Amino acid sequence: MLRIIKIIIFLFLFSFTTHAFAKSNEYYQSVITNIITNCKTDQCRKDIFEQEVHIAFFNLLDAILNQVQFEISQRKKEKLWSNEL
Repeated sequence: MLRIIKIIIFLFLFSFTTHAFAKSNEYYQSVITNIITNCKTDQCRKDIFEQEVHIAFFNLLDAILNQVQFEISQRKKEKLWSNEL
């Protein structure tokens, strides 16, 4: 069971600390410390991991949507400029 938890922690950290929108390593260290010290049940650990994954997923989606919105606005501007010429 401990091995599975270690693998999950590693995959979690690897997944969400290697992209540009990741939180700081200190934040994830504090989350892991909180899980180790305050969670006595597997359900508690699972809930915290799920919450962190959801937050990271929504932040990533928000960043993607913002990028798409920016690119659409840039294309609209380019189209307006080309029509004016």
